[in-house]
Parts: sequence; structure tokens; C-alpha cells
Amino acid sequence: MPLTRTQFLEELETLRNLLLEMGSLADRAVAEAMRSLTERDSTVAERVINRDDEIDEMDLRIETECMRLLALQHPLASDLRLVATAIKIITDLERIGDHAVDIAKVARKLSGFHSKGPLADLPKMANAVRKMLRTALDAFVKHDLNMVEEAVQADDQVDDLFHSIRDDLHRVMQENPELVVEASYSLFVAHYLERMADHAVNIAERVHFAETGELAQIAKMKRVGN
Repeated sequence: MPLTRTQFLEELETLRNLLLEMGSLADRAVAEAMRSLTERDSTVAERVINRDDEIDEMDLRIETECMRLLALQHPLASDLRLVATAIKIITDLERIGDHAVDIAKVARKLSGFHSKGPLADLPKMANAVRKMLRTALDAFVKHDLNMVEEAVQADDQVDDLFHSIRDDLHRVMQENPELVVEASYSLFVAHYLERMADHAVNIAERVHFAETGELAQIAKMKRVGN
């Protein structure tokens, strides 16, 4: 039975809330994964790994809800963009959750080392990535294109941190052969965080599409303009 317009709008609001819940789960996974890394806490690492199923279940639940909404209603163009955006965003959130698990697995391995190896600016990079993610999701909720631009622009800071961390860790490996293994694991973490930032940019770009109808890769446009 088709939904009334009022009912459909209520369902869209429920969809938004589900997506934000999934975003919160992904953000918490990143925070706890980094905590497990900095504290060398294998218990926290295991918790992140085990909770990944929650993010996967939210992914499936939201996708199913999107399909149901499309089947029950002939949406307006703006509604269709919103649902399509939600489907894309959950894919990026699921990937962010996967990379949080990757970091937790690194933390689990490093928990067996007696020394605390180099972390460089990894916690700072993680905080920047989490801020990007929250800004992109806030842009989705608030229909705010300025926040979209803020999230995309913040990717430059993450890229700069990545390059700095990579150089620092390479220097550590050259000067301290006994830390090569631990520094290599830290370099993996930097790569995972850099990929998370890319997914946050993807989310911002999808919000731009939902609000404007333009599927522009604004991150590339920004780099060309600089």
C-alpha cells in the first residue's frame, strides 16, 4: 500500500536517524581502535573487531529500508537523491568501520611487544579524520553546503599529516632498526586513516549531490582550483 506524502516524509526522517546511528557506530569504532593502539590494549581491540557486525547489520538494515521506500512511493527527484545518497553513504561508513577493525588488528599485534613503538602524529590524524566524518554527516542532517566544503577542505590537513607521519616513520626505521616492525605497523595505520578520510570526502560529495542534483567530484574541483 503506497504511503501518503506525510508518512513518506516521516519515513525519510527515520532513514536519516538510522544513518546517523550508523555514523555514530563508525566514529566510535575509530575512537576505540585508536585507543586500543595508543594504550596497547588487546581487550579494547577485540571489542572493536567483535562490534563490526553491528555496523554491517546497520548497513543491511538501511539498504533494505531504502529499497522499501522506493517500492512504496513514487518519490520526487529530491527524495530520490536523498535515498540514493543514503545508499552510497552507508557503503562509505561500512568501509570506515572495516578500517577501524584493521587498526584494531594492528593494535592486537602490537600488544605483544614489550616496548611502545613510534606512533608519530597518528592520534592527531585520527582526530582530524573523525572531525571530517562528523562534519560530513552534520552536513547531511542540516542540508549545509558550507559544511560539505569544510569537510572536503579538511582532507588537505589529513593528507599533510599522512605525508609527515610517513616521513617520520621512515626516518625511525632508518635510525632504529629494532623498531622497523613496529614502525611498519604504524605506517599501515596511517594508510587506513588516509583511506577513512577519502570515505569522509565521498560522503560530503554525496551530500552535495543530494542538495544540488549535481554529481560533481568537488574534491577534485578544489584541487584544480588551488
